[in-house]
Amino acid sequence: MHILIPVYFMAPLGGLHSHVYAQARAIVNEGWRCTILCKPGPFAQQCRSNDIEVIEDDFSSPFASADRIAETYDFDLIHTHPFASREIGQRIAKILDIPIVLTIHGKYTDSLEDDCEDFSRIYCVSLGVRDHLVKKRVENLHKILVYPNAVNTDIFYCDHISQEDKVGLLRDLISSPIRKDDRIIVFTCRMGPDKKFIIKCVIDAWKDQGKKGLDSWQWIVAGDGSERDELISAANTLNKNLDRQCITFLGWQSEDKLNTLYQSADLVIAPGRSALDCMGSNKPVIAIGSKGYIGIIDEENWYRGAYSNFGGVGEKDYISGRLFQDINTIINDDERLAALGRFGRKQILSFYNQKYWDNFLLNQYREVVTLHKKVIPHLSQSKKDLISLDI
Repeated sequence: MHILIPVYFMAPLGGLHSHVYAQARAIVNEGWRCTILCKPGPFAQQCRSNDIEVIEDDFSSPFASADRIAETYDFDLIHTHPFASREIGQRIAKILDIPIVLTIHGKYTDSLEDDCEDFSRIYCVSLGVRDHLVKKRVENLHKILVYPNAVNTDIFYCDHISQEDKVGLLRDLISSPIRKDDRIIVFTCRMGPDKKFIIKCVIDAWKDQGKKGLDSWQWIVAGDGSERDELISAANTLNKNLDRQCITFLGWQSEDKLNTLYQSADLVIAPGRSALDCMGSNKPVIAIGSKGYIGIIDEENWYRGAYSNFGGVGEKDYISGRLFQDINTIINDDERLAALGRFGRKQILSFYNQKYWDNFLLNQYREVVTLHKKVIPHLSQSKKDLISLDI
């Protein structure tokens, strides 16, 4: 089977890229052929380096690109993602008469109110995303399924390390000396314009940290994007006020390095897919997404986080001071932090294990292709008959 995955993005790397890469790896590991259609850049390079075929396109002329690709390649199925990638994918599917499925990652419909019939399946990364489509009166609800972000537990694993080893890891990351009473908070996020709500929450916590004079909270920030300068400015203010470098920026990190980083942390602040990866690493998490503040992920808050893709769906109902308060509530309680880490890891193994969801997706592909070969020709002829009758 040959599957095309068109994916359009603005930022060079991020959670969307990780989601697509996981799909592609599942396809290739099954012995099938996978081609990703994306912009040139680090994601295209990452895919090629791992034996995934890539077609590069700037997405400036979706129809022209679709015509060119359909003339050059043969595919059995298209698994597209929203916006310009959906436009290209739909056109290629129609030209080649092959099935197409779509993943919706957030609180938008991407014209599904008008063309949901084109898709054999519509996958949503959380139940909250699916409910949004329902509220917007997207039809064919039987085709709208939840296929979440999942965690590669071979990469994000539980590794119990001593405080001494943790300090050793940090010496390579933080320029300022680590003190015995320091608490390590990792904040990982793509810093694009759509993440301004998350950035606002974190800066709000930094302001409160400065007011309280807490120089024992050491932050490590992983990620990059156009809004990074706003974070750097706020970090410089905090470092100056506390007369100590309390915030260190690392930029983009590979998944392997992220797991090592999480192992060194006492607490992680993260949205969406990153929140799940942190829980896979047995670490307590405070989840903030681009659309909502979730808070400490514990037994009480778990389902709220899972429903919203850990902040990807919501109303941005954040009250100033809340992130600082949540951090302050647990950051010095080693027993509570450990219990939260164990709880998160258990939930990942139960509900978000990448191996389970890879099998789910591959079986979906088999089913969609089989049904298309059996059903679509009949339906197409029925539509032609109706048109000829002018009903």
